Amino acid sequence: MPTNRTLLSLQSLVVLTTCVFLFGMGQFHRAAGAIVAPVWQEQFALSADQLGFVISVIFIVNIVAQGFIGTLLDKYGPRLIISAFLLILALGTLTCIYANSFIGLIIARIVLGAGLSVGGVGMYMLLARNFPANQFGFLNGLMVTLGGVGGLFATYPLAFVINRFGWTNVYIGLAIFTSVLALVIFATAQKEPAEKPNTPKTHISFLNLLSDKNLHPILLMAFVTWAPITCITGLWGGPYFKAVHGLSLNDTGLFQMLFFCATMTSGTVFGLIDRYSSISRYTVILTASLISIICLLIITFTNDLPLYPAAALLFMMIFSQQFYVPLIAQLRDVVPDAAIGRASSLYTIIAVAAIPTFQILFGIIIQSTNTLDAESSYQIAFGSMALLILIPSVIYAFMPSAQNPQYTS
Repeated sequence: MPTNRTLLSLQSLVVLTTCVFLFGMGQFHRAAGAIVAPVWQEQFALSADQLGFVISVIFIVNIVAQGFIGTLLDKYGPRLIISAFLLILALGTLTCIYANSFIGLIIARIVLGAGLSVGGVGMYMLLARNFPANQFGFLNGLMVTLGGVGGLFATYPLAFVINRFGWTNVYIGLAIFTSVLALVIFATAQKEPAEKPNTPKTHISFLNLLSDKNLHPILLMAFVTWAPITCITGLWGGPYFKAVHGLSLNDTGLFQMLFFCATMTSGTVFGLIDRYSSISRYTVILTASLISIICLLIITFTNDLPLYPAAALLFMMIFSQQFYVPLIAQLRDVVPDAAIGRASSLYTIIAVAAIPTFQILFGIIIQSTNTLDAESSYQIAFGSMALLILIPSVIYAFMPSAQNPQYTS
C-alpha cells in the first residue's frame, strides 16, 4: 500500500504517536520486571527460580506468538489486530492484580505477554503502510528513541509511584491507559482497503520467506542485534559492575540507565544515517558490528580496566548494536507489502530467541570460570560475546544478497 503522505499531516502525527506508545508500552513492561520483582517475591513468597520464570515468561510467549501475529496483521491489517491485542495486554495487566499464587501470576503474565507480542511488528506495519519506503529507517529509529522513554519510566519513576500509590493501583492505571490506547487506535488508524472482486491474491508463506535469499543475511544478523544489548542492560551489566568494580546497587542502576539512554539516542542517529546519508546499509551494519566487537575485545584483553573506561566501552558497544535500524529498513525494502507482518515476525522470533541464549551462555561461562578472579571470568564472557557477534558478521560480509539486495516492494 504505497503512500506519499507527508510527516506533518494530522493522520501522520496520529500514526507516529501510536507507534511511539506501542513501542513504549513494550519497553515499559519488559523493563518493569526489575522493579516489581522484589514486590511480587515478597507478596507471593516466590523462590528465586520461580521469580525468574515469572519475569521471563513474557519473552517465551512473545516468541511463540510471533508467527500467529504476523499472519493476522498481514490478513486483517494493523488497525483491528493492534487494537485487539492491546485489549489483551490491558486484560493481562489487570489480571496480575487478581493473581493470588505463583500459578495465577504465571497465567496473568502469559496473557500480558500475548498482548505485548503485537508491539514491534505492529509498529513496523503501521510505518510501512503509512509512509514511503525511503522514510522507514529514519522513522523506525525515531520511534526507538521516543518510545524508549517507556523503558525509562519503568526504572526509578515506576519505583517512586509504586512506593507512593502501591503496585496494584499503578497496574489498574496501566490497564485503563492501555484500553484507551486500543480504542484510539481503532478509531483513528487507516482502514484496510476493500478487496476488489476477481483480484488474485498473492500468498506468501513463512516457507517462501525462509527460502528468499534476500532475507538470509537479515535473519542471520538478527541473531546478534538485540541479544548483546539485553544481555548487558537486562542482566549481566549489574553483576559485572558489582563484582569487578564494587559498585552499590544505586550506582549500578545509574550506569544501567545510562546504557538504556544509549539505545534511545542511537536509534535516531542510525535513522538519520539511513535517511540522509549516501553510505550503504551494508557498510553501516558491518561498521557498527565491528565497533561493537572491538569494544568487547578491549574489555577482554585489558587487565585492571578502570570503571569509567569500561562503562564507556559498554556504552559504545550498546550504541553500535542499534544497527538493527538499517537492518529492519532493508527487510522492509526486500519484502512485498503483503508479507511485511510475517517477515517482521520471523525477524523478531530470531532476535528475541537469541536474548536468553546470550544471557544463559554468559552465565554458564561465569559459573564455569568461578575458580578465577571475577575480572578474568567476565573478560572471558565478554570475549565469547565478541566471538558470537563476529561469526555472523563475517558470514554477512561475504553474502552477495547482503551487498546487493533485490528490492521487491
